[in-house]
Amino acid sequence: MTASTDAAPGTAIHAVIGRYYLAMAVPFAIDVITLLVYGVMHGEFDLLPLNVAMSAAFLVVGVGSGAWFLIRPVSRFIAGETSFANIEPALTSLPRRSAMVMAICYMPMVMLRMLPRRYGIDIDAMQEVPNWPDLLASFVVGTGGNVLLIFFVVSAYLDQLCEHLFRTRKVNLHVFHGRFRRKVSVALLYMAFAGVMLLSADIASYSGPRLIREATMDVVATIVGALFMVFWINHALSRPVARLDHGMRQVAKGDYQIRLPVTSDDEMGHAAGRFNEMVEGLSEREYLRDTFGKYVSKSVATAILDNRDRAGRVVDTTAEATLMFTDIEGFTGLSERLTPAEVAAVLNAYLGAVVPVIQRHGGVVNSFIGDGLFATFNLPLLPCENHAAAAIAAAIEIQQALDAAPFADHITLRTRIGLNTGTVIGVTIGAENRLNYTVLGDAVNVASRVEQLNKQFGTRILATESTVRAAGSSDCERLGNVDVRGHEIDVVVYRVGPT
Repeated sequence: MTASTDAAPGTAIHAVIGRYYLAMAVPFAIDVITLLVYGVMHGEFDLLPLNVAMSAAFLVVGVGSGAWFLIRPVSRFIAGETSFANIEPALTSLPRRSAMVMAICYMPMVMLRMLPRRYGIDIDAMQEVPNWPDLLASFVVGTGGNVLLIFFVVSAYLDQLCEHLFRTRKVNLHVFHGRFRRKVSVALLYMAFAGVMLLSADIASYSGPRLIREATMDVVATIVGALFMVFWINHALSRPVARLDHGMRQVAKGDYQIRLPVTSDDEMGHAAGRFNEMVEGLSEREYLRDTFGKYVSKSVATAILDNRDRAGRVVDTTAEATLMFTDIEGFTGLSERLTPAEVAAVLNAYLGAVVPVIQRHGGVVNSFIGDGLFATFNLPLLPCENHAAAAIAAAIEIQQALDAAPFADHITLRTRIGLNTGTVIGVTIGAENRLNYTVLGDAVNVASRVEQLNKQFGTRILATESTVRAAGSSDCERLGNVDVRGHEIDVVVYRVGPT
């Protein structure tokens, strides 16, 4: 993705880049504050301007130049002069390179302060000449602390920068060369040994009151430095964790539209990238389930998506179920009077009233058959306790819904419903490239024939004795034995609801 099509205003560029320069100035701000505190404590004010000027010179010339070079690719991307792919390596390595610039600038500044006094040149604000062990320990700890501090300060800045680019430019990091555990390990080791190193050097260098004085100063400096370090480490490392936790909680609530900015090149950044891939897959799966469920029942769609190793074939299931067939009364004559578009509108309105009722009672619409439909209760794949009673309740509610209001063009529709309960098998049938999941068995055939018997009895809902007994329903009228075509034994049918 290129940034050429969406250049940010100049003020936004300056604000984003300005925060980086502020981040790079943090160690020098701490350095100046330390000098001022030391000067106040020891009354050494005459050399403070020289030392502050020295810090400012290294900050402006050294760090400023290095920072400009490091942030230049980002400013070019924000200005629309290059693509994100071209700046991604520079972006991910920004904390490490910034720490290197700090080391290059800070080490000579510390040496320029410390070494001349050893040879009688008094340009340092410090009151007493340090011994070599103390000099070396202060150099190593001070330089290491500032380098480590700038690494985490810039890491915190990078987190905000990547989040800004993600929100405004829809870009994310894809390069992961860093290691989260390495960052944490180095920080913990430094904080654990920095104070010990300084105190050991004090003990090796001094004695008496000066030892107490130097040790006290080093303890205070270690505590203050540790507080600064903990603040920026927490800021740099905890925000990605909190952001990932928030994303997980949103997904748990069913929000598959959430995406996270990838703000580091370590395991946390990789985890955020994988999170986005996971949510993308879940979103696609939900879309497939929703779309697929409009063409087959959602229970079947779910089973197919959950059984990919079976090449789209759902496990065959044998169970007792209640079968429902419906058919619109007088639909042939209605079709002759209406145009095909009008017929389609009537059918859609009819099914829009009938299908929700079936689903609300735990049924599954297996297929549409012209102006009718075939629905099942308890199979396929959607267990329905007391399925016979649920099917009867659904049939009565369908008739009530049809009686309540006319459909398109004020057309009144009447439907005939047949119900039967028996053992069936839910099975996948078809060729390799065209499959259908349906319910088979003699009970299905009987339900279809019973629906047709409504014409003979002048009824709107007919149910077999097996359905009435399974439902425990007493509000049904026994109509007698009927010879059902294709069935060797007569079937006892009952009228359900109004005629």
